[in-house]
Amino acid sequence: MTRIGRPGWAVVGLAAALVGVVACGSDNGGSSTTTTPTTTAAGIDLAAARSYCTSKGGTVQNRQATWGTNNPQAQWQPLGSSAEMCRFQTLRDNDDSRIYVDLVSLYSDGPTLASVAYLSKVPAKSTTAGNPATANCAALAGSSQFGTGAAGGGWVDKQDPVDAVVGLCVFPDQSFIDEWGITYYAGGVVRGIDLATVFRYQPTQVPPFFGR
Repeated sequence: MTRIGRPGWAVVGLAAALVGVVACGSDNGGSSTTTTPTTTAAGIDLAAARSYCTSKGGTVQNRQATWGTNNPQAQWQPLGSSAEMCRFQTLRDNDDSRIYVDLVSLYSDGPTLASVAYLSKVPAKSTTAGNPATANCAALAGSSQFGTGAAGGGWVDKQDPVDAVVGLCVFPDQSFIDEWGITYYAGGVVRGIDLATVFRYQPTQVPPFFGR
């Protein structure tokens, strides 16, 4: 499959709240300390979610929201948000593809906008300009844009040898999913893994969040 570039542009900041910060106050002089978070803002046990990701064949990654990824790497600008996610990759039948999803959508036994958008398989609208996955994300009321210029942006893990930059579709409930993965899936193409088989959320009927 030919890889399609991500000219992206892309809003950030929403996914940071998925990693809840546990602050412990103190009465001695009003000082406080911050400990490593153990749960997300949605109350999901992070350790359990990470273990679930790896038990299903995924890899846990932490990616940094970054502006300017269409520029030389020296000009990339890290932003104030990072997020943990599960990366699934398939290496069979000449298919080397990946998909990324937030830990809450993967591990929760209830719906998120990202999981329902994926399961709904809403057909992508045709477009003749720009990035079709970005356009599809916007049509689902999500965002993957980092500003409005041509510098682009995405979620960065420089240690990833294949996808240093990933375009994520972030929804208003702070859930997110790989914008290309959800676009291909709506067209009947599985990238990485069929998330419908690994989501803990298994509805008998997909909620009509997206008119389906």
